[in-house]
Order: sequence, then structure tokens, then C-alpha cells
Amino acid sequence: MHTYTEPKKEQRSSIPAVTPKPQDIRTIRLMIVLGLVTMALFLYWFLDKDHVGYMPLYILLTTALFFKLLRTLHEWYHYFDVSAPIAPKLRTRFKVDVLTTACPGEPHSMIVNTLEAIQRIRYPHTTYLCDEGDDPYLKAQCERLGVMHVTRTVKVDAKAGNINNALRQATGDICLILDPDHVPVPEFLDEVLPYFEDPEIGYVQCVQAYHNQKESLVAYGAAEQTYSFYGPMMMGMNSHGTVQAIGANCTFRRSALDSIGGHAAGLAEDMHTAMQLHAKGWKSVYVPKILTRGLVPGTLAAYFKQQVKWSRGTFELLFTVYPRLFSKFTWRQRIHYFTLPMYYLFGVFNLFDFLIPSLSLILAEFPWYVSLGEFVIMFTPFFLISICIRQYAQRWLHEKNEKGFHLFGGILRTGTWWVFMLGLIYSIFRVKVPYIPTPKDDKPKNNWVLSLPNILMVSAILGAIAYSQYIYDHVFTNPYVQMMVMFSLVNVLILASVVVIGQEKFIQWVRHNVLHARLLQPLFQPLRLFIWRTRHGFYDGIRYAAIVITIVAAAVSSGFLLFGYKPYGNNTRSQDIPMVHKLPQKASTSIQSVVQYVR
Repeated sequence: MHTYTEPKKEQRSSIPAVTPKPQDIRTIRLMIVLGLVTMALFLYWFLDKDHVGYMPLYILLTTALFFKLLRTLHEWYHYFDVSAPIAPKLRTRFKVDVLTTACPGEPHSMIVNTLEAIQRIRYPHTTYLCDEGDDPYLKAQCERLGVMHVTRTVKVDAKAGNINNALRQATGDICLILDPDHVPVPEFLDEVLPYFEDPEIGYVQCVQAYHNQKESLVAYGAAEQTYSFYGPMMMGMNSHGTVQAIGANCTFRRSALDSIGGHAAGLAEDMHTAMQLHAKGWKSVYVPKILTRGLVPGTLAAYFKQQVKWSRGTFELLFTVYPRLFSKFTWRQRIHYFTLPMYYLFGVFNLFDFLIPSLSLILAEFPWYVSLGEFVIMFTPFFLISICIRQYAQRWLHEKNEKGFHLFGGILRTGTWWVFMLGLIYSIFRVKVPYIPTPKDDKPKNNWVLSLPNILMVSAILGAIAYSQYIYDHVFTNPYVQMMVMFSLVNVLILASVVVIGQEKFIQWVRHNVLHARLLQPLFQPLRLFIWRTRHGFYDGIRYAAIVITIVAAAVSSGFLLFGYKPYGNNTRSQDIPMVHKLPQKASTSIQSVVQYVR
């Protein structure tokens, strides 16, 4: 415990807060309304019965489309209500405990660095290290730093049990829980404590940011996946009363934790804790400021371990905890805790995306019949508006480097389809997954085994393309085959990219010997700067022109539907376009041979 000294005026926090302007909120709301209109027009056109092809594939395609549209609506739902809280003046002298954890195998230097940063927090507090390994070195460091070292012999409930064990000794009014890789700024408590002046506030969450996102392509992509969530998405949750607790840097009112029996257990223990607190009627606040920086998974193995744990944990909460607490949630919270785990269904629907074009090429049956020009006219406005809304919402990200299309994050997520599916399967069949902290010091390796599902999927897709080219005569004169081949090749490119990203030792060699080679720096450094400026100038340009692009796109979509496209009228129908409904002799003979062999 140390005494608190009020920071001088010039020493007070200069950490910038992301505060939305009223005119920006009005603008994005208008864009979202126009986006909804364009989405409705696209669906009206898409569901035209003349477009329906082979029904099983059409059902797969429609289901995958609706899932993606629901994810888009989920984003827009949060963007519509972004807000930042106004901190009251701190009047109460709260007694504060700060807890961090240590597990065997985690780097000592990382834990000690975090403990030293915690002890630099200005507001008076008592620091606890919840040490699962009862490590003599860490015990000595705690004595040196004035930190309470806590361990336990009966180890249950993983991280939650470790924290609850320390809470039995802690006596503070407020409890800050930090992961051992998250280094707080000295002003941390000064920034979050004022919100606890409201006695209904159960916890305060701040931004989760990273300092190693450039460590590897995996780290870069994993960090990109979080930028929007910790920006406008969480700011929307702030308005909805659904702020998500994140175990890495969440500050709790001790009486709130006690009211639910302590930190809730599970693979997604932070989400479970938030659900229990919201069900008890406690409120939450999101502070859109970077007050800590931690580690994002730097290797494919660490990232996959994290994702299978999170997917298994969130599905478990959806299947078992959500139904029990449903009646105690507000309607906003019911939406929140139902839709949040749906993110991990990307595994199932990415599989659909891989199967649809491949099965179309193999069966010579197609899910949907439209001309390419008509598809471009109807889909492009909705696509452009979606891009504009996301780019406009990036004014509420926290750092300039966070802005962009986040392609690496999307590619990495697509290549994680089989991991998400494992989490779902484990949840359905109640397969236990041990709580293992995300590895903090994994060494780069060439992950051929972890890349095997994606390699096999790439092989299957290329096999479908080769089969269609061999079996069907003049197949590439058919526009639908061309489209299916194009979609298949896009899938191959994405999955192959994840396979390459997984070869970490190779990429590390390229970075060291080529990109960072001393002799090439006079060429690469100006090129990097040029690309960075051009890229961010392009992003800024989209944000500035977003409202204009949105209005024009909505007008084009509406105009085509009103004056150009006539459902069940003179539009191009499936029978007007050359198809391969009947199998050519070569294909028929091949299939008959297979049938005879099976018999």
C-alpha cells in the first residue's frame, strides 16, 4: 500500500479520449438508414423466384448470405448509437486492489514488468500477484516491490478460481484485474474510478490495445480483428448498457463481484462475469481510452489456441447460461448475449462458402441464375455503402494505424474456419477444453500440421475446378461456370495466404534478409513511407466522401429496381442463358462407372 499524491495540473492524464461529435453521429445514422434501404432492395432482387437455381445449393447460398447480412446489421446496430461517458468528479476515497496472475511457464520478465508498472499507478492501491506456480523467483520480486504474493493448493476454476482465492484476502472497495502481459499507465485508476461515484456501476472497461502487433503477420491480423470492436462497437455497447467485460483490464466494484459469488468461471470467464453482473442489475461503463497495452498472439499456434478456447467458451455460455439468465436481462442485453457468440459461426458459413462453388462445378448445377451485369448493379451499391459506413465509423478508432480495410484480419479469420467449427462441435458434444492461458512467448515455426485443414481444402477446391474442366465440353463458355471458378479461386487465394502466414520461420527469414536488409533500406524505407501515406490518404478520402458515395449508391440501387429491373417481367431469366443442365456424355459415363463400382 502506498500513499496517494494528487497529480499536478501539468501531470494530469493527457491520454486522448475518443469523443463522437453530434454531427458525425447524425451522418452515420443517415448512412445506416440508406444502407438498410439498399440492403432491402438487394434482398428483394436476390429472392426473385426466377433467380432460384438448384435448390440444395440455393439454400446453402441463401443461408450464408443471411448470416453475413446479420453480421453487418450487428455492426450497424452498434454504430448507430456510439457514445462516450462523461466522467464525474471523484469525491470518494476508494480503497483499491489491483490483481494480476501468473501461471507456470509464463516469462518472468513479462510478469515483473507488469508488476513494476502496477506499482507506478499513482492512486493508492494494494497489488496482488495470484501465482499459480508459487514461484520462488516471483515471490522474491513481490517482496522487493511491495506486492502481496498469493498462491493456492486447491486449484479449481482456472483463472477465475485463482482471482477469487486472492479476493478472499483483498479488502478493497474496487478491484482492478490485469492480465500479466498488460502494462498499465500511471493514470489508470484516475481515469476509471470517477465512474464508480454512481453506486449502480458494477464495472468499468477500457480499451484493449497492443504493443506487438507488428511482431508477425499473425499478430497483425489478430490485432486488426479487434480494432472495430474496441472502437465504435464498444462505444455502441456503452449506449445500450451492454459493455463487455474483458478479463485483461477491467475494473470491478467489489460489492458487485460479491453479489454474484466472485469472478465467474469458464473458458470465457470475462463474458460470463459480465452476464452475471448484468443479470443482477449492475450497470457498466466503457472508457474509450488506451490505458494499458498487452500482447496479441504472435504465432499461429497461440492464435488457434486462443480462438478454440473462446469459441468453445462463448458457445457454452449461449447454450447453458444464456437461457437461465434471459428473463433477467434488458432487451438490449438479450440481443447482445445472443448475437455476440454468433461471430464464431463464421466457421460453418465459411465452409458453406468453400462448398457452394465447388459443388456447383462438380454437379453442373448452380444455386442462383442472374446475369453478371445485373448482379454488379444490384450488389455494388450495397457493398460500397457497407465499406463507407465501416470507414466512416473508423473516426472512432483510437490510433491512426488502426484505420484501414483490415484485410489481414479477415483473411486470418477465414483461415480459422476449422478452429471455430471445433469449438462448436466441442460445445455440442460437451467435450472439455482445458483453460490454458494464451502462450506469451511462442517461438516462430513452420506450421504445416496446423495448416493441413486449409491445405486439404485448397486441394479439394482445385480438384473441383480440374474435374469440371475435364468432364464438361466447352464448359468455360458458360457464364455461371466462370463465376463459380472465380469464386473458387478467391477461396484458394485466401486459404493459401493463411497457409503462407503460418510458415513463420520462412516469413521471419524474408523479413530479416530481404525487407530489413541493410543494403535495401535506401529503397524500401521511402517506398514504405509512400505506401503508408497513400494508403491512409485513401482511407481518409473514403471517410470524407462517404456520405456522398452512400447517397449516390442508394440512388443507383433504387433507380435500377424502379426503372430497370422488372421482377417476373422482361429481365434475363435462367432459361435465356446457356446452361449445363444435362451432363455431357463424358460426365455421364464417368458417373455411371462410379455407381456401378459402388454397387
